[in-house]
Amino acid sequence: MSRPQKPDPGPLASFIPRTAGPWLSEADQVFDAASIFSYIDGAGEVYRSYNMKLLVARRFHKDGKPDLVVDAFDMGSPADAFGVFTHDLDGEDAGIGQGSNYKAGLLSFWKDRYFLSVYAEEETPETKALVLGLGRAVAAAIPGEGKKPELLDLLPPAGLEAGKVRYFRSFSILNYHHFVADADILRLDQAEDAVLAPYEGGGGQSDLLIVRYGQEAKAGLAAGSFREACLPNSKGKAQRMKNGRWTACRALARYVAVVFDAASAKEAETRLDAVSRLATGPRPGWK
Repeated sequence: MSRPQKPDPGPLASFIPRTAGPWLSEADQVFDAASIFSYIDGAGEVYRSYNMKLLVARRFHKDGKPDLVVDAFDMGSPADAFGVFTHDLDGEDAGIGQGSNYKAGLLSFWKDRYFLSVYAEEETPETKALVLGLGRAVAAAIPGEGKKPELLDLLPPAGLEAGKVRYFRSFSILNYHHFVADADILRLDQAEDAVLAPYEGGGGQSDLLIVRYGQEAKAGLAAGSFREACLPNSKGKAQRMKNGRWTACRALARYVAVVFDAASAKEAETRLDAVSRLATGPRPGWK
């Protein structure tokens, strides 16, 4: 039996400049999903949950100055590159790639099927300029762009905080952003993907979760499992929770939609109605 071929790091490495001003690059380090823990200990599971294929890490050094590091990930698909970018949305938009954030010496952005992290070991005006310059150079070297996941098309636009949308495929990532339960009561391990979006209204913030399954039957079982664990008295409608906010869940063909922390039962049901219309009719589309 032939061994599976490992991805060639050459194309990914070619996007990264060899120098950054007077900083010179060292030898590249290359990791895959099995070896990433030897480079990124705690956060390795996050990248694995988004199906990472390859990581090329290139360090830049100048004596007496903070090192700079470019971590270039091939995530295998634009959806997963977008998804891992949405895991940490803190920072200011740097206008790089198809979405970017910069905070305290760390730049992250995504383009096509690639996710990039560029950081300085100490932020100074000089290293900030170099980090942003490296990011722009890498983004310019990536020739194509990728499409955001189609699941985002089901998010009703009214009240949506579009810059805070999270896309993922694992229950642990959902719990990181909005704790639901210790056990995977939504059966995300059997789902294709999911999106979590905050909404701002007069009564405060609420969250909308949409999960897509491969089959309608799986969506129905997942919705039943969620209602049994979290909404035992709902009788198919919104239920008031201990914190005084309202939660509602509905199965919509292959999708399950859940509204958390709505100000009223009407708000929760109205948002689910809007998701239902988008699931069966025209959608706004995401660029």
